[in-house]
Amino acid sequence: MPSDINDWLLLVGRTIELIQDGRRVRIAEVEHATVDSSVMWLRFDGNHGRQLITPGDGYDIRVID
Repeated sequence: MPSDINDWLLLVGRTIELIQDGRRVRIAEVEHATVDSSVMWLRFDGNHGRQLITPGDGYDIRVID
C-alpha cells in the first residue's frame, strides 16, 4: 500500500489528500472503507460525486483534518 496509513477504516469521516507522483490529485472525504482496507469510497464536493480507490491505484494518502 503506497500510504503510511494501513487501516483505512480509521479514515472514515476524515478529509484526505490523494497524492500521485508527488502532486496533489484531489481532496476528498472518506465516506466508507472495507474492513480489510482493500477498498475506500471517497466523496467530493460539488459535481465530482464519488470515487472508489484501492491500494493498487498508486495514491499516497495524507490526512488533512
